[in-house]
Amino acid sequence: MPHPTKPAWNCHNDACPVCTAPERDEMTLLRCAILTLLEHGRWMAADEIPLAEILSAGGDYLSGLAVGDDDTPVPAVEHWAWLDAELRLAVARAAGLDAVSTLDPRIDSVLATAARRSWRRQMDLLDLAAKQFTERHTRPRAA
Repeated sequence: MPHPTKPAWNCHNDACPVCTAPERDEMTLLRCAILTLLEHGRWMAADEIPLAEILSAGGDYLSGLAVGDDDTPVPAVEHWAWLDAELRLAVARAAGLDAVSTLDPRIDSVLATAARRSWRRQMDLLDLAAKQFTERHTRPRAA
């Protein structure tokens, strides 16, 4: 499949490591959405919102954030389930699961353990998830 010459999404944030990556493709919108959710998840954790709520209904949450905001990535409704699964996977990896797919049955138990952490430790976990996710998706591809 040929790659588009322009990215599917640009959040207009000159510091966004996904949107400014040299190799952008059709997944740019969804990757930026994951980072947006992880960033907002930190604020939610600080408000002591349970981790399960932070990790659920990602697409719906982004739609609510984006009302009147062109800088918030809003994936199509058909991508919401993927977005939620990828977000859960990113946080589970940061919590120590070496998962290879969103089908790993250990994700739920790893996230349940992470949910028992203090809100400060959950913020750290979401920061780590964002860092790891960025590293995974902005590495230059081998030629």
